[in-house]
Amino acid sequence: MKHVCKICSPFILKDASEAHSDEVASAERPDNLRVLPMARRGGRARAAVERMKLWENGRTLKVKFLDGSPAVQAKVQAIAKEWEAVANLKLEFVSSGAAQIRISFAQQGFSWSTVGTDANTVGATAATMNYGWLEPDTELREYQRVVRHEFGHALGMIHEHQNPAASGKIPWDKPKVYAYYAQQGWDRDAVDFNIFEVYDEDSTNHTAFDPTSIMEYAIPDELTVGSYSIGWNTEFSAADIAFMKKQYPKAVPALTELSVGTPVIADLASAGEVDNYHLAITTAATYIMTTEGGTDTVLALHGPNDPGALLAWDDDRGKGANARIVRKLQPGEYWITVRHKTPAGTGSYSVGVKKRA
Repeated sequence: MKHVCKICSPFILKDASEAHSDEVASAERPDNLRVLPMARRGGRARAAVERMKLWENGRTLKVKFLDGSPAVQAKVQAIAKEWEAVANLKLEFVSSGAAQIRISFAQQGFSWSTVGTDANTVGATAATMNYGWLEPDTELREYQRVVRHEFGHALGMIHEHQNPAASGKIPWDKPKVYAYYAQQGWDRDAVDFNIFEVYDEDSTNHTAFDPTSIMEYAIPDELTVGSYSIGWNTEFSAADIAFMKKQYPKAVPALTELSVGTPVIADLASAGEVDNYHLAITTAATYIMTTEGGTDTVLALHGPNDPGALLAWDDDRGKGANARIVRKLQPGEYWITVRHKTPAGTGSYSVGVKKRA
């Protein structure tokens, strides 16, 4: 039996606000939290991951099938486990109990997944992923294409054509695109949301547009102006692998300790890097946290005693392009993150904390 290739269908959270989604993500991983809204503009490199939706690096995600035939489940599981060689995460398939990723086959004709930690905003017994056309006799390449793609979403990846760096790269023929997806049951809002809209520059970690990414839709020539097309991608691209290894690295740098009165010299060596610091406060007082140097930094303060709770952030209240936070702190544990204002930016800086006299 021959199966027609279909694409990942729209999944839009209906029961969770954007603010709640951000809160869930920041509780999972402090550097998920976007602290600076920026306008859309072009970027660099080759894949895209929502900064706000990554799972805690190194954790075990439990995965459970809600329904489906054992033969199909076995094929999905085998291909999904390939992600363990790419990202520093463990996918543990369970038959009962709680699970972060819950797979259904009930919604026929539609395949989709929540993105990263958005799975935690869905009801505990509801599906977070669906495969709507996989059968025991579906070709292996189709299993590979759709399962690798949907689990890319589950680990935090977005569609590649919505990468900020894809803006203006695909010459869409919009009337034809609307008509084409209407045949799959999509309205204009769904097409806009899933095809034409790109993510804000600061809401993703990303590199240059990669048409070979497993997260890219096939784009037939008849949906574009001129001669432009992208075929069905079934393999992880080299950029997919390199980028996700960076988002979930196996070698995790130790958290740097900050001491009041002793600045630390550091370097944002690569695009999208976020440096993390731990600060122990023993005396209630007003503290001044600053960065110094020629790098355009963004500073965020988390705590007390909860790395997922954002207390304050700043972009450029310090000298030049540096950041400065002044805050009265009670005794407890705090965390400070430093990143570059632009996702592709790098550079050296120093960060320090002092008590106001």
